[in-house]
Amino acid sequence: MASDPQVILITGCSTGLGRCIAEEALAKGLRVIATARRLSAIEDLRDKGARIFTLDVNDKPTALKNFAAEAINAFGQVDILVNNAGWLLGGAIEENTPEEVQSQFATNFFSVINVTDAFLPHFRSRRTGTIVNISSQGSYLAGTGAGIYCTTKAALDCLTEVWSKELEPFNIRAVSIILGAFRTSVASSNTKAPTNIIEGYDAAHKFHEDFRKRSGQEIGDPVKAAKRILDLVTMKTEKPLPSRFALGEDAIQLSKKHLKQRLSELEEWSSFGQGTNVDGVVYEGADW
Repeated sequence: MASDPQVILITGCSTGLGRCIAEEALAKGLRVIATARRLSAIEDLRDKGARIFTLDVNDKPTALKNFAAEAINAFGQVDILVNNAGWLLGGAIEENTPEEVQSQFATNFFSVINVTDAFLPHFRSRRTGTIVNISSQGSYLAGTGAGIYCTTKAALDCLTEVWSKELEPFNIRAVSIILGAFRTSVASSNTKAPTNIIEGYDAAHKFHEDFRKRSGQEIGDPVKAAKRILDLVTMKTEKPLPSRFALGEDAIQLSKKHLKQRLSELEEWSSFGQGTNVDGVVYEGADW
């Protein structure tokens, strides 16, 4: 007897990649739970066969746990959790107010912890589950003009890698999707300009202006990205998922370039960083 299709839950399905993943998952035969802050934005997904829920990922943990219980009850299980909801705060870091910085971290980082924690007891009890966190090549590139956004994604990548290790004994997988530039709504309606403009941050201001202008001209196709993400997390293979998966030719090439630069810098300064052990103590390596 064939087993029932997997259940996938996606946050931030009103537009962009989240919507593409929901639609592709339905086409692929998965059972889909689509969420958004406004139910009216995803009613068409219900017409296509998805179960839809209102979800503000910034809700308090108690509310998120109640949501998780309702979502799990829709099909009796959740197999794949896609943490997709997010937005981009532009500007130089000094131009971002403390409230804006906290808001950016609240959505792009802390909400991922809280939403995932709400589902982890279910995953652990079933000893199966996949966590998919939507990140960005900005986590490697650390671009001026989107510094806080890039920082949230770098934190998200590290979080995902830790989860991939911590949750392995429960047969739970975690992968951070390091996206290149795709034609979504991020650069148009999902980006916030800085509140304070400070003269002299020319590179940061140019990045934000160019980022907006390129909206709709990015090289990446979000429909193809959605298909590749779903293929990755549903393929039958003994090979473990990578904790960080670069998606898009630009993400792959720019990540390689950045990592090579980081390694070169490490090698260049390594001798200067040595010689700080307690006298007589020799470092013999450590396995984290």
